[in-house]
Amino acid sequence: MKLIIGEQHIEYKEKPSADELIERINESVAEGYYFSHFISDGTEVYDEHEEYLESNLDEIKELEIVIKTEKEFMNDVILSAEEYLQRAIPDVSTLADDFNRVPTSDTWDRFEMLLGGMEWLNDMLKVVCSSKERPSNWEMYQQMTSNMQAELSKLGKAIERKKNNQISTIIKNGLLPIFERLEKEFGATIDSEFIRKDLN
Repeated sequence: MKLIIGEQHIEYKEKPSADELIERINESVAEGYYFSHFISDGTEVYDEHEEYLESNLDEIKELEIVIKTEKEFMNDVILSAEEYLQRAIPDVSTLADDFNRVPTSDTWDRFEMLLGGMEWLNDMLKVVCSSKERPSNWEMYQQMTSNMQAELSKLGKAIERKKNNQISTIIKNGLLPIFERLEKEFGATIDSEFIRKDLN
């Protein structure tokens, strides 16, 4: 197996363990740089890296580690968050309406996906706020994070009480405006301080 980290090319005669590889990757990430993702035999892997390695280690022939500067990484984080919100906002609006009716198992599945997305978004906002390369309007992101936490707390109580109309109201009047504001702010941040990559 071949491991590529920047200019380093490491040939393993025997397959290393997932832990060994993770440790090697962590050692390679210098101050001011971030591990972004890896490319396993041509397939880009952006999350659940350890699980991926544990499941696929025997088949992997070449593993390329992608490391970015803090500025590049921040650019990617903000772009990803904006793209997520652009996809999520229409569904969040529909979801609020669905809770006003009798929620189906599909409604609850989509609600679970929303919670997962919010957790991811919350993690992204924490990264933005703690980075040395944080944007000039990062305090607004911090405020939005705390607003989102407050809405999540209200949502938890509404779920406990099985109040579907309350769940709908919190999604529509609490979360949706936060999502819309964040999408606008992410867009403004990218256009003024970062680079919008042309993906076409």
